[in-house]
Amino acid sequence: MALESVRRTLADLPPAERQRAVRAVVGEHAPLTLARERTLPVHPVLQPLVPALTRGHTVQCTGTAAMSCALALMVAPTQGGSWAGVVGIPELGVAAATELGVAVSRTVFISALADADAPNALSALVDGVDVVVLSRATTAALSSSLARRLQTRVQSRGGVLVVVGSAGALSVDLQLVSSVHEWEGLGEGHGHLHRRRVSLQLDGRRHGRSTRHDVWLPGPTGALEPVVHEGAVVPLRRTG
Repeated sequence: MALESVRRTLADLPPAERQRAVRAVVGEHAPLTLARERTLPVHPVLQPLVPALTRGHTVQCTGTAAMSCALALMVAPTQGGSWAGVVGIPELGVAAATELGVAVSRTVFISALADADAPNALSALVDGVDVVVLSRATTAALSSSLARRLQTRVQSRGGVLVVVGSAGALSVDLQLVSSVHEWEGLGEGHGHLHRRRVSLQLDGRRHGRSTRHDVWLPGPTGALEPVVHEGAVVPLRRTG
């Protein structure tokens, strides 16, 4: 089944057909994961804060730029050949995700799972992709027992859960809290907003300490870019 077809029709399928469709697309396209590969890559701009994503972990993104942070975590894995799945976020802009650097051709979008088949569909997705992004509404629908089973499956399969907003009954390993400092680009009351400075703070029971890092999310090109503070030394890259 073609990925584009799945993206267009998955939310409208009956539960049994939806589960088969999810298994078909992730089974056809997802790469095999070796047990020794314990981490997934992270965009270089985020590495001072999060050097890598540990397989089996659950990351919670909260704050005013939570969705953008979740997308930023998808960039390096999808560009590196991994598959991702986004569940319950129909308002997600695919164009914005593409500009940020997410390989949308390796991403399965499921607008909603609001029926009794949701646990099976989520299990099928976890079985086949490396990064699964869940909305607050999706996590709120999970009972404590279902949440535990889902996380056990993620740990055994070596995936990463990324939750946007409240994690509900899920146990969180790392929390990425975002706050928007400023938008730049308006001058004399007119013009276009072209970049947003976001402060990210990382907390979590497996992290051990609180760490803060500023980024442009997005930068002028729409991609994730570093904030270079005044007086900082920027290394030059040799071109010739």
